[in-house]
Amino acid sequence: MSNSADISPATPKVTMQTKLSYGYGSFGKDFSLALVNVFLFFYLTDVAGMSAATVGIIFLVARIWDTINDPIWGYIVAKTNTRWGKYKPWLLIGNVFNFIFMVACFSTHYFEGTAQIIYLSVVYICWGMAYTMCDAPFWSLIPTITLDKGEREGLLPYPRFTATIGSYMASGFGIYAVNLFGQGDEGFGYLIYAAIGGLLAISSAWVTCKWTEQNYEESGSDDFNIKEAISIVTHNKQFLIFLSLAFCFVIGTGISGALNLYMFKYAIKDESLFSTMVFASSVVAIPALIGFKAMVNTIGRKLVFILAITLPFFYTAVLTLASWGLLPVYPMVLLSGGLSGFSTAVYWLLVMIMVADTVDYGDTVFNMRSESIYYSLHTLLAKCSGAVSSAVVGFFLTAVNYVPNVEQSQETIDAIVILYWGITFLCLIGGAIYIFAYKLNGSVLDDIQRTLTRRYMDKVVANAVTKDVKDDLEALKKIQD
Repeated sequence: MSNSADISPATPKVTMQTKLSYGYGSFGKDFSLALVNVFLFFYLTDVAGMSAATVGIIFLVARIWDTINDPIWGYIVAKTNTRWGKYKPWLLIGNVFNFIFMVACFSTHYFEGTAQIIYLSVVYICWGMAYTMCDAPFWSLIPTITLDKGEREGLLPYPRFTATIGSYMASGFGIYAVNLFGQGDEGFGYLIYAAIGGLLAISSAWVTCKWTEQNYEESGSDDFNIKEAISIVTHNKQFLIFLSLAFCFVIGTGISGALNLYMFKYAIKDESLFSTMVFASSVVAIPALIGFKAMVNTIGRKLVFILAITLPFFYTAVLTLASWGLLPVYPMVLLSGGLSGFSTAVYWLLVMIMVADTVDYGDTVFNMRSESIYYSLHTLLAKCSGAVSSAVVGFFLTAVNYVPNVEQSQETIDAIVILYWGITFLCLIGGAIYIFAYKLNGSVLDDIQRTLTRRYMDKVVANAVTKDVKDDLEALKKIQD
């Protein structure tokens, strides 16, 4: 079953139409997410004039709410039944709300004082809910498209490729776009840029909903309640292990990423080099995604993932040494960007495959599928990388006496640089968890997928037999009549 060239009727080959339409769905969604994760905190402190600590508290409260809200949304999606299925309606609706509330977040500079704090609190929490509405259903489509791991490894590079392009475009063009659209008014520039990101997300979602083909039922069990679904997820040991290593990565890279603009502006003293690093990242990330399947076939999925999850410690190290004058700045910016591009692209591709694998594992062990619950919890982690990380950065900048738009003290700069590198040690911890605790690789995964394929075929046969018996009984009744 692991050989994608020998796929049984139970595991149909994914068409190029589905690969392209599903892949494009990630472009606008991740463009908008990168826009929020990279620029919102900086916009709120340096444009809207809010204190870093206040923004940090708001972001933290929003993520606390998400721990309750995200599983509930996952459950609502799982219980949805429409003529268009469970996931596609929410994918489109969620992106519409994502557009509305993202634009609202970047309108915060029109408010002041207490009204500003209340306004941001409401619209940012609503944005977090909207993003879950569109993100969890999108990735929940994976197990409904194919059960074969080889086909998944061929499918997932498409959404990761477009997501990577979207993220790098949002990050790399951001500073220039804000200046172009704002013409001296940074607040208006950010507002227009956010609107463009939201519209791209809606158009991408429409393409996915229109042309992505699903080959399997969207849920293995419709008769579960939210307590049972969460219980299944929390008893899925491999999913919990996966969440722990993913937590290490998103927090480590999230805090470091939230400090990027501060690092370049105040430590490296050239804000434009941030766009240079983003460009270098994209140059490496795109070939890494294109060659992903060949790379996995050559050195194995396990080694590829270990590289992806541990590289942040090393690419932040070279940038830190450059900021201290120990290495040349420009070459290290390019090197850091290249390593970052490989790490980010490959990590996010593999984790989406891994979530689907943990769904299959839970189905095998507990005989119940709840894709949207699993993916909603992972979406929570994705938002944590921007929000909880920004909250930590907010408290940290306040503690080290950061003052926006002025020359910082050497003590403040040193503290920023040390946290920028030091926090990525979490990524090494995540790598260790993966090596010693995560088991869904190789023959273990093959056995799981054979079990599910056999179960699916048994169900198809049973339904066919039931239909034949029913037809025979109806024919016999007609004869008797």
